[in-house]
Amino acid sequence: MLYSHDFQPLINRLRQFSSRRAAIALIVGLMTPVLIGLAGFAVDAGYWYQQEESVQSAADAGAIAAAVAYTKYNPSTASASAFTPIAQNFAVIAANKATNDQFSLTASSVTVTPVAITVNGTASTQWTASVQIPRASFFSAANGPGMFGIAAGHQGASGSADVLPGAAPQGCVFANGSIVVSGGGKIDGKNCPVTANGTAAQGTSVPGTNGCSMSVSGSGEIIGTQVGAAGPCVSAPQYSGYIGTNQSATPPGSTSTVTTDSVSPDPMAGFNKDNTAPWNPGWTVPSAPTESGGAVTPNLGYNKWNQSGVGDCLVGGAYNAKCELYPNYLTGMTNIGVNSLLLNEGTASGTTFITGGFSGQSNTTTVMNGNDYYINGGMNYASDTSLTIGSSTAAMTMVVNGGTYLTNGNATMYPGTYYFNGAKSGSSYTGWGLSTNISSTVSLDGSTYYVNGGIGITNGSPKVSLSSGLYELSDYAGNSNSACGIYYCGSTGAFYAGQGTYVFGNTPPTDGSAPAPATYYFDGGLTISGGASSVVFNPGIYYIRNGNLTIGSGPTVTGTGVTFVLEGSGSTGAAFIINGGATISLSAPTTNCVQPVGKGTNVYPVPQYQSTSPYDGTNGQGICGIVIYQEANNTAADTVNEGAAGTFNGGIYAAGAPLTLSGAGSLTISSTNVPGLEVGSINDSGSGNVSVTETVTGSSGGSSTANSTIVLVN
Repeated sequence: MLYSHDFQPLINRLRQFSSRRAAIALIVGLMTPVLIGLAGFAVDAGYWYQQEESVQSAADAGAIAAAVAYTKYNPSTASASAFTPIAQNFAVIAANKATNDQFSLTASSVTVTPVAITVNGTASTQWTASVQIPRASFFSAANGPGMFGIAAGHQGASGSADVLPGAAPQGCVFANGSIVVSGGGKIDGKNCPVTANGTAAQGTSVPGTNGCSMSVSGSGEIIGTQVGAAGPCVSAPQYSGYIGTNQSATPPGSTSTVTTDSVSPDPMAGFNKDNTAPWNPGWTVPSAPTESGGAVTPNLGYNKWNQSGVGDCLVGGAYNAKCELYPNYLTGMTNIGVNSLLLNEGTASGTTFITGGFSGQSNTTTVMNGNDYYINGGMNYASDTSLTIGSSTAAMTMVVNGGTYLTNGNATMYPGTYYFNGAKSGSSYTGWGLSTNISSTVSLDGSTYYVNGGIGITNGSPKVSLSSGLYELSDYAGNSNSACGIYYCGSTGAFYAGQGTYVFGNTPPTDGSAPAPATYYFDGGLTISGGASSVVFNPGIYYIRNGNLTIGSGPTVTGTGVTFVLEGSGSTGAAFIINGGATISLSAPTTNCVQPVGKGTNVYPVPQYQSTSPYDGTNGQGICGIVIYQEANNTAADTVNEGAAGTFNGGIYAAGAPLTLSGAGSLTISSTNVPGLEVGSINDSGSGNVSVTETVTGSSGGSSTANSTIVLVN
């Protein structure tokens, strides 16, 4: 039986709990406003902080954009303050992009301010961007005792970016010796510095210059955005001549804008600095397979005949025979007179040996469709309609010893490997390896051509094409005439373009794909005479040594994606010579090429391309941005004569060579990331003009402020 006193402990505990719950309820009730205020504070604080981070990002992006725009687009003649409205436009765009257009910022909410600063002793500019946005009412929910909200207003931030200058301007016209204008010519760095890094004694010494780095002794001009001269002096210009950065300087002829006694580093010092010879030509004519049996003598003249295993002539009579021969060992082939000739009958394979020479005439066609031909004693052949060697479906090999001379009709050599060796006396070649006076077309359709004795187009007016491939041409002894000086006198070079039109390489693809590799070696020089009407150089690299690149008076020479490499050392190396009346327009490769300087493995010459065919250091693609490269230790003189006009979209590098302009010869050069013209010295002795424009898109080479570095500092 239970009594009331048995429940007393439980009742006492319930009474204690009830009183505590009431106290807790009272405490919670009193703390609720404070807790709500703290929660609101936390939410508003997080929102405010997010807004502040976004505004700061906008300000930082605006400052960087203003600084970059100033270095990239500001004209050199405009002050930073004058550029401010343009910089502000860039800043507004960048600020909105940085915040995903969160605030819809405008020019009224983004301001930029330039401030002149000094960085390592060089004058520069700091750009500050300030951003303001409307601010919401923060912390207004916290209205408890002693807590007050922040009223609506504005919220803002600022950021600053410094323009850190790049390397000191080095010159888009850069002479390692002197620059001398002794006539009415003009050396003009259109948007870039002109630098002479030595005295006249280092380059061409001109009387009256007193060994000065720069000299204008007539009415000529030397002008650049900056003009720097090493050595003791810049000679005072005479008459109406001028040296400096401001053609309207007062007094006229002032040289106050020229920096003297300042040696500038070579902007292309790393360009094949070891003077590695990238050209590694040299070939061995393959030995002919062993001939089987004795030589047979087909009667390729007046008779109709059919001989088993030899061939037949189906029609008799004076030069009307249509003859077909099987692959064989042949002789007595020096007095051919037929209507047409086919080698090989019934087959496109087999080997034909011809000893004693192959000469004569076909009134219509000659087809040599076999896969191997070995001819000793030379080839002097006329095919009035066409001569076809090889086929478009199978590569072949042809060896001709004793010179190859083609006349009349058209000649087509399909892809294969060709060895043409000129007439030889002792160890010297005494005649062209391949020559023609054909007045129609001569087509060398690529693959590989080795020509001892060179190629000479001496007569006629043919259309000559040498499709992309590997060509190694060397001249024959006595083929040049040094007494003729810089002008053509007789057959010269490993390739002589006498008359007609010429196309080297394949037309560049229009779909943006890489052009076919094309490597041409001219051991003995490349001569384009005044008799040639036009010459086209398609993408590839063209090596010249033991002779010059000579362009005579008259022809039009064009090229796209090309680099000419002039090899040799000292004053006997290869040089370029452009004569009066020549019109030249050449562009350097910009893609699918190797870099002239820089880091990495794709820098000229690339070792792996020197050890495997075509042995040229670029895999047949050329050097990026360089039209003419003359090795630094090659001091052979380069010349632009009389009225010759050259336009080059790419740099001319001839760091050790003196360049002479005579008469009204001119060079117009535009380059990207490399100096437009770097030579040993410049001597303008007439009224010639050199005009150079350089574009700098990155940090390699050049002298524009575009190679400055932008740093966010605040």
